[in-house]
Amino acid sequence: MRYDVPFVPDPEYVALLAANRDRLSAVYFRLGPEVPDGRLPGIGDVSPEAVMEGLSALPGVPRYGLLNSRFYDPAALSREGLADLILLLEGYLAADVLDGIVYADHYLLVALSDASPEVASALEAVPSVNFLLDSARRASSLLEYAAATHFRPPAKIVLDRSLNRQTQLLAEVARELRAVYPTITIGLLANEGCLYACPFKAAHDGRIALSRLLPTRVGGGVKEQLGCLRFFLEEPGRIFASPFLRPEDACRLENVVDSFKIGGRTREPSALREVVGAYLAGSYQGNLLWLLDTLEALADRYWLDNAAVPRNFFERVDGCSRRCQECGYCAALAGELIRERKLVLPHLATI
Repeated sequence: MRYDVPFVPDPEYVALLAANRDRLSAVYFRLGPEVPDGRLPGIGDVSPEAVMEGLSALPGVPRYGLLNSRFYDPAALSREGLADLILLLEGYLAADVLDGIVYADHYLLVALSDASPEVASALEAVPSVNFLLDSARRASSLLEYAAATHFRPPAKIVLDRSLNRQTQLLAEVARELRAVYPTITIGLLANEGCLYACPFKAAHDGRIALSRLLPTRVGGGVKEQLGCLRFFLEEPGRIFASPFLRPEDACRLENVVDSFKIGGRTREPSALREVVGAYLAGSYQGNLLWLLDTLEALADRYWLDNAAVPRNFFERVDGCSRRCQECGYCAALAGELIRERKLVLPHLATI
């Protein structure tokens, strides 16, 4: 299997990627500290120069810059407001380390296309996974809208997380898409760890985008107090109901999709090496929560031994009806396998 992976210019992490270059379908990255994307500001910020230098170690691997904030300041969509971003994109293109952008705000795509047709025509417009493309019709419509700009058609598309455990439906969607776009690469987000069909998703993305427009972050702790993490803590069975694909199970969809995306760009490089390494190896010995985007926040509190997950887990949840109250499988599995970790405080010497 091939993987879309986060890129950060950490020497050890870059070495891991370079050694597995033939297994990479793409790398994606923040374009610069001042460029809004789909993560909170101030996390994982590195200079464009450092990113460009690191990317030069991965020749031949498609490289995509993130412009995937849910929305942008309307003033930033004017020709004047886009001037700095266009200069930055030109710099990446001049360094020959940028193949396209990942976008989530179609206003931005149209504005960039109008402001600089030359830059747009040199880049693919890749839809963000947060467009929730769960059908061929929905995906085709979005690709048609993008085709009305000067941007190049995307070589790849990542379908919605809701299809991760719906193999039959996923195969139908992929077949329909390939009939219209025979060269497109179809992917899934493998280490998704949020609630299935998360009811907070739109508001969560909006809060991140709003944090880019204000001097302080919006709604700190809201995930724990009101959102997905509260749901996981109250009902641990929802952890298994999350549509993640374990490293051991990704191969089961090898003949259905072409690649898998690994999330977690803002994590420490050591954590990225562990997560990406696990998926490249196709197995993991450790706390499964540590691999999953969102659920890694609970890895210090709960232990879920990945090796203890039943071998037939994917077959059991594939095609799930989502009637959790009637089924009870995930709740029972959580009761059996998830253990609360003891907090161990360092010894404090007396004075």
